[in-house]
Amino acid sequence: MDKTTLRDAIRDFPLFASLNPAQLDRLAEHATVTRIAKKALFFSEDHAARGLHVLLSGKVKLFKVSEEGREQTIFVFGPGEPFCLCSSFSDGRLPANLSALEDSQILFVHPAQFESMVREDPSILLNMMRVMARRLKEAMDMIDSLSLKQIPSRLAAYFLGRHTGGTVTLDISHRELAKIIGVTPEALSRALRKMNEDGVLEVDGNMVRILDEKGLAAY
Repeated sequence: MDKTTLRDAIRDFPLFASLNPAQLDRLAEHATVTRIAKKALFFSEDHAARGLHVLLSGKVKLFKVSEEGREQTIFVFGPGEPFCLCSSFSDGRLPANLSALEDSQILFVHPAQFESMVREDPSILLNMMRVMARRLKEAMDMIDSLSLKQIPSRLAAYFLGRHTGGTVTLDISHRELAKIIGVTPEALSRALRKMNEDGVLEVDGNMVRILDEKGLAAY
């Protein structure tokens, strides 16, 4: 990706929205772009990498693996989202693993360049704090869901938190959704079927239509 294309790709990302054209040019000049193939592992808990990472295209997931080998998806990131933020401020040790759900491109900014950029425009840190606050809330919601709620309740909370106009468009597979809410794919299918039979939602491929929002909330 040439520098002009890269600059045009990142200028509308919320994290860099406050940068002026000269700063965007400098960022594009010093940043590097890495490609990661679908299903490939980009980071692991045994790997350290300092610097700022932002997803340019594709989709990646942050996940943990239990001693029994069970995978729990923590976050799914889309274009424009920074990830592994602890690597921007700490020794780079990562608390989880990150792999690609589809072919993806990742923007990397070296720590020295990132620090220089922040000194020039502290609003970048404010934007990052907003992201971190949102993710902290989402992590707390996940802890509450996995520890205190039954499967239908977890699924209802997921759909209610993401629907627009009564529909949820799933940009992940049902298998990945099962990993997010901490159940087996079979248990997810049973819960979806039960909700469909109860008349609260209808699943059509990657489209979930909420037919009875009050009924879904009752879960």
